[in-house]
Amino acid sequence: MGSPNATVLQQFILRPIMLIVIVLSLVYPATAIAAVKNVIVLIMDGCGDEQLTLARWYKGSPLALDAIRVGAVKTYNADSVIPDSASAGTAYAAGVRTNSGVVSLSPKTTTIPPAPAHTLKTPRQPCATVLEGARLLGKSTGVVVTCRISHATPATYMAHTPSRKMDEDITEQAVYQNIDVVMGGGKKYFRPQSAGGNRQDQEDLISVLQTHGYRVIQNRTELHKLDKGKVFGLFASNHLEAEIDRLECAPEQPSLAEMTRKAIQLLSANPAGFFLLVEGSQIDWACHAHDPAHLIGDLLMFDRAVQAALDFAQKDGQTLLLALPDHNTGGMSIGNQCSDHYYTRLQPEALIAPLKKMQLSAPTLWRRVGKDKTPEKIKDTVIRYWGIQLTEKDAQEILKKAEQYGKNAHNAFGEVICPKYTDIGWTTHGHTGGDIPLFACGPHRPVGLLDAPDIGRLTAEAMDLDLNLLSARLFVEARQAFPAQAVRLDHTDPYNPVVRISYHDRQASLPVNKNLLYWGEEVLPLEGVVVYLPETETTYLPVQAIQAIKGESKPLPPITK
Repeated sequence: MGSPNATVLQQFILRPIMLIVIVLSLVYPATAIAAVKNVIVLIMDGCGDEQLTLARWYKGSPLALDAIRVGAVKTYNADSVIPDSASAGTAYAAGVRTNSGVVSLSPKTTTIPPAPAHTLKTPRQPCATVLEGARLLGKSTGVVVTCRISHATPATYMAHTPSRKMDEDITEQAVYQNIDVVMGGGKKYFRPQSAGGNRQDQEDLISVLQTHGYRVIQNRTELHKLDKGKVFGLFASNHLEAEIDRLECAPEQPSLAEMTRKAIQLLSANPAGFFLLVEGSQIDWACHAHDPAHLIGDLLMFDRAVQAALDFAQKDGQTLLLALPDHNTGGMSIGNQCSDHYYTRLQPEALIAPLKKMQLSAPTLWRRVGKDKTPEKIKDTVIRYWGIQLTEKDAQEILKKAEQYGKNAHNAFGEVICPKYTDIGWTTHGHTGGDIPLFACGPHRPVGLLDAPDIGRLTAEAMDLDLNLLSARLFVEARQAFPAQAVRLDHTDPYNPVVRISYHDRQASLPVNKNLLYWGEEVLPLEGVVVYLPETETTYLPVQAIQAIKGESKPLPPITK
């Protein structure tokens, strides 16, 4: 039996308190956090904690990221403990763990457990992205990168292809996705080969954009003049310059922070809110190349872009901001075998001193070597632009490794110089598989250790968006909606395939990678693009197209819970 004092405590104190709690819960029921108005996702491609620590030492003060660290993310994909950017981006964009090289499609195979169940059971089925969902919610959407816009990470938010290498298809889908603001490089994939571009289908996508009411700008002066409207900023034929090279090699190109601020300015004019992806694309390339100069420049500029986004988000109060790498690259360490005997005495000044002398990225350094590939020219170029006096043996080793690396000849600089003349270590020219840091602020901010697909799912949930419902609305296999014999793919022009559907003695035409339905005399813009997957010979259409062909006037399926 309990003591008399315990009985009195329960009767006269605890029970009244419990009663008050029950009454209050009935009068003021708990409510879920309201959906956010805006989402900004900032990805520092190929980064990890050591790179961030190095950037902080170099800067000499805290990073903007430091104040919003909340956890970490596991990065493995469906078939490897080490992901590539396409599979990592798909996890963030569509909430699905997929195979290496795949752009926002469900996995063909899954070999790495645990693999969270997903309602998309069909291999290689398009998976709708948070950007597509935000657009259907009436929000403005944007993508800002320092690579070409068809590169792996931005592709995963805008397109659906079995390979990240399908730049022409990815670019075309991006053009027909009705995205409000797109900034980066890759102009050559917008122009036909007949006009000096790379498009084999001979389409001029810049003309298409202009016809659809976009402004197409090509330099930072035009960027700063923008104050409203839809825009594609194509600032380079391929990728933008490394930040450390930009002012000397391409001063007309805007910085990542400038593009981020302008994108937020344009997108935030929508009362319904916006979704924005920002990527510091070349942090990854710097780490692939073991290039401290490229790394520091691009990572610190990424941090300035984070600060621009933070300034808006903290003032706005209705914005979820996520900042994180997609994976780590290079296996960078502060400390290497050279520092084995003095690491307990290594001072910040000594760590940073050789890096402060580096004035160009390794790729630009290699271009400055020019055609005179001699040890003497290597030594002269390195002392001039990196401030390091090489030996004859060092220069010969750089030339030997450069020949081995072929198109990535510049990798030889970091591989030879870093172990001997800096305290920076590297383990690989590829990616690594460790957990990566997570930074966030605002409503629905996550905390703790997350799985990579959780990023896509929580982004969707923050906007009250159901990715499974969205996929079901945007991607229906044509032969499941119509008799198989009524659907065929017209390859008359192999670079411009068209889906033909016969229905009640009429024929509908839907060009692949576009959001257009040709139905009799009508041309109906669709809310999603038509996707064709050669491997499975399947075509996917939005429900809107199916209803239009069948003459159905019922409401489109919901995409919110």
